[in-house]
Amino acid sequence: MIHIGPTHGPPPRDYLQSVDMALMLALLLRDEGTLTVSRAAEMLGVSQSTAHRSLAMLVYRGFAIRSEARAYLPGPSLTTSSLRPGVGHELIATAEPFMQALSTETEETSHLTVLVENKTHFLHTVDGTQSVRVGSRRGQVLPAHQNSGGLIMLAEHSASELRALYPALPDHEFDDLRRTLNRSRQHGFAINNGQYEADVSGVGACLRNDLGDTLGAVTVTAPTNRFNRVYHRCAEVLMRHVRDLNRSLQNFRPTTFS
Repeated sequence: MIHIGPTHGPPPRDYLQSVDMALMLALLLRDEGTLTVSRAAEMLGVSQSTAHRSLAMLVYRGFAIRSEARAYLPGPSLTTSSLRPGVGHELIATAEPFMQALSTETEETSHLTVLVENKTHFLHTVDGTQSVRVGSRRGQVLPAHQNSGGLIMLAEHSASELRALYPALPDHEFDDLRRTLNRSRQHGFAINNGQYEADVSGVGACLRNDLGDTLGAVTVTAPTNRFNRVYHRCAEVLMRHVRDLNRSLQNFRPTTFS
């Protein structure tokens, strides 16, 4: 019997190896952040076909998602406990038609995100129309400084607010982050070029009300291997649709998501 992570007491009398394997894979995803079939098979001491079947079940139940590089990442069932059920419903309802238009025009996948401390939470996804496209990230939680929506929302923070969010970040890395955020603020949008997933890149813009409060962000994401060809166009279309969306959000007030 292989043990990954702590156990509590002796194995149950009716020990189910397949269930234990799925639970260990969930722990590996939580702790390592990314997992390939070959790595999972090696860690568990099973065949790659067995590991693949178990990972497929985790995807089915939302404990994993499969990235465009065929690696597995933590899914929404592992990462969304900090958002109350139903929160953001009005924001999703208002943004959804604009996101549909955005994804239709760019042919790429769009996401609606919000910021909770230093994490980006994905509330909604509209799939692109390309045959090879970025999949849904709905329910996923990512480090804010490693995705375009998080970066453009962090750009609204003061230096002291940022330092409170990243107290352990070395000074030189903190200065680099502030430079990135300053560039994003000047451009009006942020770019993520494969920072979290090497094969996924995106551009993001802020959602604001009439008081200038940050309500969230909308992003357009594409496979990295074509992002450099399309991001200028995506940024242009994104900014136009976000301007229109912000007119519809002028009477919205910030929601406490945590």
